[in-house]
Amino acid sequence: MPFVDVHDVRLYYEFTGPEDAPLILQFGGSLFGRQNFDLVNDGFRKNFRLLSFDASGYGRSTQPLIRYSIENWADEGAGLLDALGIERALTHGTSMGGMIALAFTARYPEKTVASCADCAMARCDTYRKIMFRNWRQQCEALPLDDFCDLLTIQAVGAAFIEQHPEVFDNVKQIVGMNSPYTVRQACLAMEEMDLEPLAEEIRRPILFTNGSRDIMTPPDLAPSGFSARQIAERVPEYARLHEFPDIGHADLLEVPDEAVRVVTGFFTEVLAGEGISARSSARA
Repeated sequence: MPFVDVHDVRLYYEFTGPEDAPLILQFGGSLFGRQNFDLVNDGFRKNFRLLSFDASGYGRSTQPLIRYSIENWADEGAGLLDALGIERALTHGTSMGGMIALAFTARYPEKTVASCADCAMARCDTYRKIMFRNWRQQCEALPLDDFCDLLTIQAVGAAFIEQHPEVFDNVKQIVGMNSPYTVRQACLAMEEMDLEPLAEEIRRPILFTNGSRDIMTPPDLAPSGFSARQIAERVPEYARLHEFPDIGHADLLEVPDEAVRVVTGFFTEVLAGEGISARSSARA
């Protein structure tokens, strides 16, 4: 199995997709980890090589009982690229991973070709802080099945649930793969984060994608938060916003083909501007 030492942890990683294609580094979410991308990986592998990894605290990687943060996970992604000898990459993060992608893009412009921050925000408003605090409490107090059911109805649109009742069992299976300690720490990291100063320093192309009915990370927040729309307005020369209509938080689950199309189009546009075509190396 492929492992690499980054800082004080040992990370599990996987390469898939054509070796001569531009590379996407993937940042998974707070509860699903890298499994967030399962339904879109085949679509992306048609044009890109994917670098998927278990962040510290998740999956097969080291799971230290420490205080985690969005910035530290972003630094970990940069360390992974260094350890693998990769100078630059596209990045794609979803949910908490979108916030990590945001931080990575701002902190490591020299390593970033372009980024997609899916379902991301820079700072929670009061509503979202209480939501993530409740997740921490529910994760500790409720049976896993009950916790996952509550999570599912908050993450996925009502219409999708009616059409795909199997989503409840799928969520339970994936969430159960991750450490409850890490889940609680991830919620705390999102509660406490303030990425607004980093957002102002973004100097690489970044696409924010959000569901219009997302209650977890909506494109617009109350005044105490700092949303994807505000980031796009703050650095309009680098950031743009795309809203998927009539869906909730999980566009990679609810509209996977559309998510692949939108992100592929954005990355292809940026690569063309740099003179990099599909199926050419992103290690330049």
